[in-house]
Amino acid sequence: MKKLAIVAVVVAAAIGGVSYANHALTQEVKVEVDRQLALMNQQMGVTASYEDISASVFGQSVEISNMEITGFDQQAVANIASIKVSGYETDKIAPRTELTIKNFAFSEHFLAQLPADANNNLASASYDLHTLMNYDEKSGDSDIAFDLNANKIVALNFNLGLAKSTALMNASLKLSQMQQELGNQQPTLEQQLQQQTILMEALSQLEPRSIEIALNNEGEFKALVEQALEKQGMTLEQMQQVVDMQLQQAPVSKELGEAIKNFTQGLSSLTVSASLPEGQTMTEINQQIFTLMGQPEELAAFINLKAKGE
Repeated sequence: MKKLAIVAVVVAAAIGGVSYANHALTQEVKVEVDRQLALMNQQMGVTASYEDISASVFGQSVEISNMEITGFDQQAVANIASIKVSGYETDKIAPRTELTIKNFAFSEHFLAQLPADANNNLASASYDLHTLMNYDEKSGDSDIAFDLNANKIVALNFNLGLAKSTALMNASLKLSQMQQELGNQQPTLEQQLQQQTILMEALSQLEPRSIEIALNNEGEFKALVEQALEKQGMTLEQMQQVVDMQLQQAPVSKELGEAIKNFTQGLSSLTVSASLPEGQTMTEINQQIFTLMGQPEELAAFINLKAKGE
């Protein structure tokens, strides 16, 4: 019994220590978040307030709840249920970093200000955003995922695989540190040119390996397309006919053309992917693509293009 009591005390102390650490970290993070929001207000005239903020030591994460964004006229522009950031570090690129935004929605006041020809279905939707980056410091490989979901309408997924991305990661870290050193000050022209040079040099070493883009109907995508076409004086059938005619003349591979045609018929999903040659930089691949322009089947073979539409 005594041993169990000792264990219980140790566990309670550990939990209490973590809770205290989380509380201390939350207060520290709150100061930095408030500073960044004040800077945004100063630069853009936009004010962001939130209901709660919390930080986790073990999860290396920060979550902000119920954020409201107001414009320069003090009227609400948008609301966000939650923003969660995980894995980000100030002095290095973490092996896994993640950003999740849930239920971003424009306010009624903002929607009322939109022009008459705006797509209200899309503007009035709530949005979820998720980005994820995995980075292997030893190999220099990185994988980036970007998912945007207009709830009950359409979802967009973008995945990118990169090799030799160490220079880009280091450049990103350096640019972030330079911005922090500037604080509220705007960079000089010389500093802007220096930042551009750092970024361009890093991009020149990058080797893109794979890319995939997917569009998926989440329920009301067809109605969204029909609404957009109606504003242009077209029907869905007329749009399909136009696409068919354009595909007959467009320099696209047979597989890609069929995927686009099937997608315009079904409006269910469209996926396009490419696996790029290893050992070639982005500049070298772009040069090769340029030489293959007008040769759609050869170009598709070079980048291993795959496409599917439904």
